Amino acid sequence: MLKLSLLSIATLGLIGCASNPYSKPSDLKFQENKQGNTQIINVKRDDKLCSKDTQNEQNCPIDFYIDSIKAGHFYINNTAKYHLKPEIYNFKVKNCVSGSECKTCDVDLSPDHLKDHNFILSVDDVGKPFILNGGQPLICTEKKQTPQNIVVPVEQTISVNLAADTLFKFNGFSLNDLLPKGRQEVLNVASQISNKFVSVSHIKLIGHTDRLGSESYNQQLGQNRAETVRNLLAQNGVPVNLISTTSEGKNQPVTDGCPTVKSREALKACLQADRRVTVEITGISK
Repeated sequence: MLKLSLLSIATLGLIGCASNPYSKPSDLKFQENKQGNTQIINVKRDDKLCSKDTQNEQNCPIDFYIDSIKAGHFYINNTAKYHLKPEIYNFKVKNCVSGSECKTCDVDLSPDHLKDHNFILSVDDVGKPFILNGGQPLICTEKKQTPQNIVVPVEQTISVNLAADTLFKFNGFSLNDLLPKGRQEVLNVASQISNKFVSVSHIKLIGHTDRLGSESYNQQLGQNRAETVRNLLAQNGVPVNLISTTSEGKNQPVTDGCPTVKSREALKACLQADRRVTVEITGISK
């Protein structure tokens, strides 16, 4: 009976060792000894534990990566053998403790340039992992991210002046008073809004007149012409909710008023630049 009991205890002990989750590495890759894989790397994690870890409660395993592929999950004293080609690899060690930031160290090198073919995985006093080779720690690669110049689109306002004499018959302001050339100019503005802007937030139409006539008459004439241009833009696909209209009447001339011109017809011609509808388009251009 005693022999059976001792055998049972020994069996239970073996089962307990076999089920130890820290006894050997997991997630192994690069194990196949196939043609061309002439470089052997022996990897072992030493017996240094992270802070607060014990042999029976290890919360700080080291993950070993080869070219961004997870090649092993190492607890203390775990070992593994890797078969690699004689080329440059990125070797990385990483550990992550719950509730804190992950720590990494990676190096770029060819196995045939190593002092020997043994990697020792360890952690420093603050728990950051590193790789030893030939008794010396390999220097971690500084991977500096080049800040990219992010261009934030900025809205701009462009102005287009439509000559009133080109748009309308003399003293006219309605759609029926639009001249063929004037109608085409408004259509060109609609096309510009559609094709040359990524987005448009506002379109302001301002009616202007020359100095001839009363202030109230010119104020209304400028307003009417701006509203007619708005209606034509809306008919050609420009959202009407983006458009506002106003009139400056004769308050913002671009000529000097032509004070020396005496003839009525000559004066009208001289003041032509004052008679206009200004289109201010605010948006992000392409």
